[in-house]
Amino acid sequence: MDIEIKMIEYGDIIKAMKLIEEVFNEFVAHDYTQKGIKTFKEEFINNDDFIDKFSDGREKMYGAYVGEQLAGVLSISNHNTISCIFVKKEFHRMGIGTRLINRIIEEVKNSGVRRIRLNASLYAVPFYHAVGFDEMGDVCEYKGIKYMPMELDILQ
Repeated sequence: MDIEIKMIEYGDIIKAMKLIEEVFNEFVAHDYTQKGIKTFKEEFINNDDFIDKFSDGREKMYGAYVGEQLAGVLSISNHNTISCIFVKKEFHRMGIGTRLINRIIEEVKNSGVRRIRLNASLYAVPFYHAVGFDEMGDVCEYKGIKYMPMELDILQ
């Protein structure tokens, strides 16, 4: 299977957000309270201020394309914090998430960055362990969203 990883253009961010919402609803939302689901959707998916970060460079989003189909996305801030990785169900366990992570490692390593951080959904913790992230403490909660703070030392 031919997979291309490339930066998502600002005009396609809404398409990417729809993928995120679809995957979130299918795999992550069941671990959240109603308050957490509302927080995620209001502060991330349907938040114009967050979406504007992609137009001014405070966030970058990369897409994994299988042919013309967007199969997965990864978003990272200019502070080297991953804000999301979501892969459509039919593309799970095909290395897409790993390829997205590897692309980000290449990008930030060239700028002298040593660590990448993220707040993992509890559903995704095993994936992040598999690609080399370590836990940075205990499970935390923010407005109904439970997450595990994690970090990857890219110079290991």
